[in-house]
Amino acid sequence: MTEYVKVYGKTNQDLVMPDEFGLVSSDLRKRNGEQVRVERYQHGKNVVPNNAHVTLVFGEDERLISYNNFVGDLNAPLPAKDALVQQAMAVWQNLDAQYAAGLDFMRIDNLKRFYFDEQGKLNEFAVLWVKFAHRNGSYNWVTFGPGGQIMEVERESHWDYMRSRRATEEWNYDNWVLAREGKGPQLAAPEALA
Repeated sequence: MTEYVKVYGKTNQDLVMPDEFGLVSSDLRKRNGEQVRVERYQHGKNVVPNNAHVTLVFGEDERLISYNNFVGDLNAPLPAKDALVQQAMAVWQNLDAQYAAGLDFMRIDNLKRFYFDEQGKLNEFAVLWVKFAHRNGSYNWVTFGPGGQIMEVERESHWDYMRSRRATEEWNYDNWVLAREGKGPQLAAPEALA
């Protein structure tokens, strides 16, 4: 049976939780100066960097700040771009209609995402990143993967113009977390400094 993410205690059917994923960690971190809760869901009990997982970031007020699903159907085609802006806005409306009213569409980019399966095989897949600016000065996006699945939703991401890279911490991205913990290299721009 398909499971979905709950936001403010309500099921959000845009945001899928893969079958049999369980909570393996829940940590308090700082993001843009706010204490946030970072939850990781996956198979097994031990966190394995860049494995198939879902990361959720919740704000102090329990709003969903970030949803990242690192599991994709590698055989499904990407959706057509022509309706993606409307679909992304519908995701924002379902998540937070008041916040969505402040969004303006910017562009759609073709990007790649990946995860390592349980045998250690790299699984890379294409995604379509639908980016919005918000009147609060932040960047926000919805990312669609193979078959039109929503892979990412993120809000309130800030940019460091002096360094030409992201200013907001990336607790939802394993390679950034590894760099932050001194277990991996500093990532190149446009990723945030760890």
